[in-house]
Amino acid sequence: GPSDTNVEESFDIQICTPKWLIDNYSQDDLILGTHKLIVFKYNREHIFKRIDKLFNNKTGNTWEEIATRLARIGHWEFEDYQP
Repeated sequence: GPSDTNVEESFDIQICTPKWLIDNYSQDDLILGTHKLIVFKYNREHIFKRIDKLFNNKTGNTWEEIATRLARIGHWEFEDYQP
């Protein structure tokens, strides 16, 4: 959340493999990949490092500007997005 407060805000990313996508979607589906991180092999350390890199390089003049950029990667708790 904003650096001048003690609040936290949530940005969620669904981690999935190509197999999971095949098992959960039909061949007729179209997937934009919004708020998804697709990995070929589950490696917790690698995934956390990548997410950290994605989130920690976002800057802006206001928290709303930064949060909007972060929401392109993970679902922001204040966002109305429905997958």
